Amino acid sequence: MKLVISERWREAVGPGPGTEARHILWPASFPGTPRARVPAHALAALLFVTALSGVFLLYYWADNPQMRWEYRYAALWQTVVIMAVPVLPMWAVLKGALRGWKGVWYKLLSAAAWIPSVPASFLVLLVAAGQTRGTYCTGGIHLPEHPLPDYAVPLCIASALAAGAAAAWLVWVVSRRRARPEDLYRVWLTALLVTLVTTLAPWLESAQTCRTGA
Repeated sequence: MKLVISERWREAVGPGPGTEARHILWPASFPGTPRARVPAHALAALLFVTALSGVFLLYYWADNPQMRWEYRYAALWQTVVIMAVPVLPMWAVLKGALRGWKGVWYKLLSAAAWIPSVPASFLVLLVAAGQTRGTYCTGGIHLPEHPLPDYAVPLCIASALAAGAAAAWLVWVVSRRRARPEDLYRVWLTALLVTLVTTLAPWLESAQTCRTGA
């Protein structure tokens, strides 16, 4: 009886016949639509850069009254506007790849997505890096010393990737292997971004950047 239950349990939570586990744990691979793989990874990378930069802009100086919320929100909105330029057309490129779009218009759409991707990502990361290197502590007397551990960001990234894979697998199991690749991709990407923000933001907010320096 235990063997039967164990076999049924393995069958229920397994990837199923004809499906590889890596395609569920990493839905951006899109096994049935190879054309979608590159824009899927590019879109995920763009949104990841947006989320990572936004978290630092909002919470790195959370303990400093000089960097009020309106200043940090303004920087966040600038980041969102800049990254919207490549993100929106890249989303359309991914949709087109999944729908089998071809022709001149699709090539123009791809160019509109790829050309601004690198400059926009570099600019946003540069803005976030500039904010973390500034001297914004009260009075400008002491240089900021952020006590965030070196492993904090890599750990949050690893947690986000694990959460995305787990969420995609859960949806695959709950849907009885009927979830479409697009649905798994959305779940994976959403879980990844939400986990990154919710794990890194409290760490940054509680780190007290301006607490040192006498």
